[in-house]
Amino acid sequence: MPMIQLPARFTSHRSNSDQRIPGGGQADLAVLKGPGCVRHLWLLPGKKTKLVIHVDGAATPQVQVPLQPFFGVMHGLDSYPIDCAAYTVFPNPLPDPRIEGTPGYNLYLPIPFAEECRISLIGPTGERAVAMTDWHRYVDSTALTPYRLHATYHKEEVSQPRGSAFELADIQGEGFLAGVVVGYLQKNHSDMVFHTGGMTMLIDGATDPHVIRGHNVEDDFGFTWGFNDIQTRWMGCPWHVNRGRTDQDGVFYRFFGPDPIAFSDSMLFKTGSRGDSMESVVYDYRMATPTSVASIQEWQWNIAGPFPTEVSLEGFEQLDSLPKSPWPESWKANGQTIEVVNQRTHKGWLDLQYLFFEKHHGATPLTLLGHHAYAHYEMKSKRQGEAILRLGLDDWAVVWWNGERVATLQHEEGFEVAEVPVGVRQGSNTCLIKTNNTDQPLNKRHWALHAALVWETSGQGVQP
Repeated sequence: MPMIQLPARFTSHRSNSDQRIPGGGQADLAVLKGPGCVRHLWLLPGKKTKLVIHVDGAATPQVQVPLQPFFGVMHGLDSYPIDCAAYTVFPNPLPDPRIEGTPGYNLYLPIPFAEECRISLIGPTGERAVAMTDWHRYVDSTALTPYRLHATYHKEEVSQPRGSAFELADIQGEGFLAGVVVGYLQKNHSDMVFHTGGMTMLIDGATDPHVIRGHNVEDDFGFTWGFNDIQTRWMGCPWHVNRGRTDQDGVFYRFFGPDPIAFSDSMLFKTGSRGDSMESVVYDYRMATPTSVASIQEWQWNIAGPFPTEVSLEGFEQLDSLPKSPWPESWKANGQTIEVVNQRTHKGWLDLQYLFFEKHHGATPLTLLGHHAYAHYEMKSKRQGEAILRLGLDDWAVVWWNGERVATLQHEEGFEVAEVPVGVRQGSNTCLIKTNNTDQPLNKRHWALHAALVWETSGQGVQP
């Protein structure tokens, strides 16, 4: 993890544990006094345990995850060999029921701490809690990194249907993404398990909105046209069962050691969902002392579309025949039924790719490339005055505020943020945005929209 800068002068130490989980359900493997950093953790635990890592007296543990998924062993499967930069898993080769499910787990993600690090196992009484914790102690904390290890766990036995998103992590604060491991058990056999649109990272909604969008699941993990049982330092597939083109299970990891993904105030990290059984762990590092950022008022939008889009900007600027506000649940236009979807922003974001994905993916007969949609919002304001409508999007957009066209935006080189001056009336105000979706090589179908209202009066921040 190149962003984890640690002091060069230290003394090396080891803390050993050889015990069973007591009746209270928790065993402390190590209680270390800082400043320091855990550099290697070896575990011989029971199979039904949860790993807890709590540093520097935080209100809640930074890590509280079932142990097997934390080390990439998903869905309660028997352990399998994993060899990556973050950890290794060594299954015991002996066919002995007494040691079944008790491989050697080795963690190499650094765990920095300024004052104290407590590593524990929670589980049934009598489960094993055997560990060696190798760590460095520093003379003082002045040169210690401000980042602390966090982990986010998520599991759904039946995930949302295709066209939805599986939330990997909703991160608040400043830091960087260190890695992710995802396990799929295919239950929807209508298509390949990989055809979900890939990963999406919606970053820094309060300060500097920008987007990272994947190509497809196997591409996000470094493979092409499916997965192979190959493991490398940073990307790999430690477990894979291929029973046919539309019947595959697998576990895949990617760690961002050489290419960490930074965030200043937040990150919404998700991947496509299609009704399969999914389990994931996201590893990130966050500042020990959170930074203060302005809040964003979340808006409830009405989304209508998709419509075939015009090829010229002049044609795109024209308004389609839309019903008067408030919009109905659906209406007829050009021989087709246009449905209206209510969608609330999250940290200012609207993700239209997942909303329209069932027809959006290139592997399906209908593709939404070359289409546009409308996002309509009506806000109630207790004040009036000049404000800035801050919009982040890609491709083209036309913006109407209170029925008047206030901007035409061309973001053909990828996702960009624009600031549009608007006059806010006391009472009701409406915003209508026409946004399209193309396959420009630089943006790869981002189709995400970020919106926030910033009052021009000094100190008002990002708010309604």
